[in-house]
Amino acid sequence: MMQNFILCLQEAALTFTLKKYLYPTDPSECFINPPCGCLNPGQEFQCEDCPYLEACLSSFKLK
Repeated sequence: MMQNFILCLQEAALTFTLKKYLYPTDPSECFINPPCGCLNPGQEFQCEDCPYLEACLSSFKLK
């Protein structure tokens, strides 16, 4: 039981510390090397269907 509690605390601390670095802080950072392979986001039609770009940019709209 104590091991589960310690593991839970470790996971929470890791999530909290990495959260600052995993998510972009500026909307322009969403366009740098997106995982969907778009070379020119906003200019190529294939980039319209990129779920990463949509999620990244919409996260700034919510803030």
